[in-house]
Amino acid sequence: MVLMEAPPHGVNSKPQVIDYYVKTLERVLGSEKDAQMCIYDASWDTHFGFCCDIDEETSHELARLPGVFSVKPDPDYSSVKKDYSSSIIQSSYLSSSQIGSTLLFPVGIAKHWLVRLDKPGVGVVTKAQMVDYYAQILTKVLGNEKDAQMCIYHISWQSNFGFCCELDDECARELAGVPGVLSVQPDKNFLSENKDYGGRLYSLVADMMDAVLCSRDESFHWLDLGIGLGKAL
Repeated sequence: MVLMEAPPHGVNSKPQVIDYYVKTLERVLGSEKDAQMCIYDASWDTHFGFCCDIDEETSHELARLPGVFSVKPDPDYSSVKKDYSSSIIQSSYLSSSQIGSTLLFPVGIAKHWLVRLDKPGVGVVTKAQMVDYYAQILTKVLGNEKDAQMCIYHISWQSNFGFCCELDDECARELAGVPGVLSVQPDKNFLSENKDYGGRLYSLVADMMDAVLCSRDESFHWLDLGIGLGKAL
């Protein structure tokens, strides 16, 4: 049984919510068809969540995804009526707080970040190649490609380049120093599909960098212009 946060704005009807659940499960199964086949119950009005047939390893991965409250064994598999209320979270469940060593970051430490990148080199053209390129960038900080893939929850790969991911503050600072990374800043529109990968304010701040750069505690910081930029973490 998977308990979910409320779906993003605009996902209201039952078909839309079910499709949202399928896409969430698809992220760990790798196949939309397999995700559809695994789900055998869903709640979409007052409480949000679904029941599915997956193995334990997959349940660990699913519990780490953004928007997932918890993943626990279905306490009443044979029952048609499921209890998706948050009150059952306190009972025996498998969530990020109980996965222990399988969590990449301690509970409550990871934040959502929007990463802007330079245009990739020649040969990185398709969406699949772009996703792999982004994962390789993140692997330079996390040290593990699988962890990097799991942390990424949104990408831009056509006119603007970048991705959104879950990281702690320390990793976000390290990522800002990786070659090819233009900036790392909080994803203020986490629940929205509309992300500002274009960095409309980025070029303005870059032109002003000499005026706003100051030194403090042996490290560089940007004056508060309302956005994060490069080493602005």
